[in-house]
Amino acid sequence: MWPVVGAVLPQAMAIALSPVPMVCVVLVLMSGRPVRAGLCFAGGWLGALTIAIGLVAWLTDAVADDHEEAARDGTALLQLAVGILFGALAVRYWRKRPAPGAPPPRPAIVDRIATLSAPGLVVTGAAAALANLKNLPLVLSAGSYIGGSGLGPAPLIGAAAVFVSAASLTVLVPLLAVAISGPEKSARSLKILETWLLTNLNTITVVLLLVLATVVIGNGLDLFG
Repeated sequence: MWPVVGAVLPQAMAIALSPVPMVCVVLVLMSGRPVRAGLCFAGGWLGALTIAIGLVAWLTDAVADDHEEAARDGTALLQLAVGILFGALAVRYWRKRPAPGAPPPRPAIVDRIATLSAPGLVVTGAAAALANLKNLPLVLSAGSYIGGSGLGPAPLIGAAAVFVSAASLTVLVPLLAVAISGPEKSARSLKILETWLLTNLNTITVVLLLVLATVVIGNGLDLFG
């Protein structure tokens, strides 16, 4: 199980370090009822990731039972496609970077998230986990790798659980910190983090995409082995 976890851990950490979801988490934890709002957001995030990674892994595992070689080649081909996509996205984000001295663009969700109800926060958490050009391909890539690895049911579930846990660190750790230390003590640190993330949003995204492109394409080279 652990070699499989090691292979998909970069994808999990890339989801965890996605700057826009991190900004969303910070803003949720700066709201009037941070712990309640954070739990709603985290519930949507965890639920969406768990369902998506479990479904992809299960479908890949089912195909691999009858067509092992085809499933392995298909997984490697998907890794290559996702890696190329991330390389292209890195170039796109680099070209769209703000001019020197210009304020970085604010994601639309930033100005709306503080007004959302509990159900809205659950939906936003699910959307932050999956509904973007980077996270969904990462889930497809990692899920297909886990499902096509030949693990038994228990290790497969364990690998998926570790993936979801690692991908959720930047949601769960700040929520736990605010719950322990209290909203008042956390407010200043959260504000500093929000400002830094929004200022460096484009740079963080480009670096993540380039690293991911290298890692995922490296996994996909098994197609030619």
